[in-house]
Amino acid sequence: MKVREANKFDQQAINDMLRNFRGATPIDQMKKCDNEPYINKIFAHILAGAGVAFVVEEDNKPVGIIAGIIDHNIWDPGIYVMRELLFWVEPEHRGTTAGYRLIKAYNAAGQKLVDDGRIMMYTMTKMVNSPDLHFDKFGYRKAEEIWVAGV
Repeated sequence: MKVREANKFDQQAINDMLRNFRGATPIDQMKKCDNEPYINKIFAHILAGAGVAFVVEEDNKPVGIIAGIIDHNIWDPGIYVMRELLFWVEPEHRGTTAGYRLIKAYNAAGQKLVDDGRIMMYTMTKMVNSPDLHFDKFGYRKAEEIWVAGV
């Protein structure tokens, strides 16, 4: 398995993995979302430097992705944070090193952005139905939980 930065030629594979990711969401209303032009726009923005995206490949085929976007902190517009948007490994490739490799690449990129002064911090999220990943082993500490209502 090999991890590399995503590029514009990965867009179809990214869209396919996003559909699989969307299918696993615990929020039923999100399973109906399918705005490919918007997704393409977000990823073009990320690939142009507004975040990071990595794919993990097996036999030159993407089987997982991690992506984060840089955004302002709510308390101070001069503080930037990279927020993980998507972390997905195709089910048949779970239990391999795919997820670990993606997190390591995301962390290295996040730390470089911190070291370069572009962001202050970077975050990871975990859906309630995600595997029991221990992000603390990767240097994260739990800072908040997200709860959903109205759906």
